[in-house]
Amino acid sequence: MRFELAPTEHPQAGLQRLGRALIDDAIGQIENPDVPPATALHEARKDMKKLRGLLRLLRRAAPDLYQAENRAFRDAAAHLAVMRDADAALATFDLVLRRAQPQSKQGADFAAEAHVACAPPPREPVLFEEVEPSAITGLRETLSGYREEAHAGIGDLPERLATFRGWMLEARERIPDWRLAAKQDTAHAFALLGPGLKKTYRRGRKAMQRAYAQPHADAFHDWRKRTKYLGYQLRLLQPGWPKLIKAQRRAVKALQGLLGEDHDLAVLTDLLAELRPQGPTADEPLAGELALNREMRRQSELLRRRARHLGEIVYAEQPKALGKRLGVYWTEAQRAA
Repeated sequence: MRFELAPTEHPQAGLQRLGRALIDDAIGQIENPDVPPATALHEARKDMKKLRGLLRLLRRAAPDLYQAENRAFRDAAAHLAVMRDADAALATFDLVLRRAQPQSKQGADFAAEAHVACAPPPREPVLFEEVEPSAITGLRETLSGYREEAHAGIGDLPERLATFRGWMLEARERIPDWRLAAKQDTAHAFALLGPGLKKTYRRGRKAMQRAYAQPHADAFHDWRKRTKYLGYQLRLLQPGWPKLIKAQRRAVKALQGLLGEDHDLAVLTDLLAELRPQGPTADEPLAGELALNREMRRQSELLRRRARHLGEIVYAEQPKALGKRLGVYWTEAQRAA
């Protein structure tokens, strides 16, 4: 399915067309017996995020519709967020080990290393000198056990999926009521699309400023979410000038990837603290966890430096200038159609 609006259609028609397609795809994912459950959940959640990105693009033209449906699809995505953290934590752990440096090499960057998110860990992972490999492998065994428990503990998965399917069918029935408070005038369609795009972009710029002014995990996670919505909206508007906007989208996607990896490191850090063995020293990390935490901080710093460089490029324009530029692309694409 092409997640794009067409310059020749009114935004309301595009909203309804894509709404149906995304809902149908989400239902198809969870109903397909050939798709592994983890993959089906992941793809269905992506459909929910795309729907929210679409609604955000048109929120100025239908604020009540946006409030109601954005909340509905947000809750539906959260309903499917089983297994995600456990799976992501183990994959992140393995990626940290692939990129880990001994103390003598901590200044080295990993920018040139291929990103293999689910690669197996080294056979004898050693993060730092004077840290026994068993301390690290013990942490992985803890995470692996946590993942197995998470998968085994979702015995209500069929019921969960049935509930989700019911919500999607109800949402599909509401689509004929997805109407914009504007005339069906295709020639001035960007007047409906521009405000939502500029708002998403403006919030992303501000989120970037906050993240580096107060560099804590929540601030960077908020910036990541804003950037993800910008990527979805550029994809929707790509027919305005496909080659140029596609290049812009690649930069946004790369930025989103850096911020996503940084978020996964923060989640893993918190999870390891939660899974720490109980006892008199439960609040004190052991040598393996301390070493891993140091390495994750090192990698986080590198990711954030790279994200800052790329973010300055992605968010170089003022929101008004971005809206004007993409508006020209869209108008010219309409005339050429």
